[in-house]
Amino acid sequence: MVAFVPTILITGPVGSGKTTVAHEVSVPLEAAGIAHALVDTDELDRIFPPPPDDPHKTALTERNLAAVWENLSAAGAPRLLLVMVAVSLEHELPWVRAAVPGAKITVFRLCASEDTLLERVRRREVGSGEAYHSRRSVEQARALAREADGEGTIVVKTSGRRVANIAEEVLAKCGWTRTRGQP
Repeated sequence: MVAFVPTILITGPVGSGKTTVAHEVSVPLEAAGIAHALVDTDELDRIFPPPPDDPHKTALTERNLAAVWENLSAAGAPRLLLVMVAVSLEHELPWVRAAVPGAKITVFRLCASEDTLLERVRRREVGSGEAYHSRRSVEQARALAREADGEGTIVVKTSGRRVANIAEEVLAKCGWTRTRGQP
């Protein structure tokens, strides 16, 4: 029987604060002794050119997440904090569940105004990627706004908020800080 794996999925467009919030969520979990692992899927498929048979790199990301989760789980992580751009939860969640057997996923979709997204991208992308990521951020934000959130998706606004307050909201709504050690 596959173990139950509490999983927080933090999603949103480029610049919404996914990675920053995930790291901020991890801090109080560590302080409370709550075992977990944090994986940013953007780092699981950095390859150019993409595989010819997998141009969106979904299969590659799934295989890599499965391998990473297997290792993290074997090392003692009973929970997963996962970061990814998931424009279509209907398309993304099945492969996440295949890669993380037993995942009980709570989805947090971060959103911010286009002005906020663009400002964050400008601050972060100090090299040649600014134009690409700015365009991508706005496209993703608009696509996410059109996408129907799945049942249970928690939308969290990040514009004008401190990252610590956003992380506190995520932790309060997922319930992970109510228990110590094991799920």
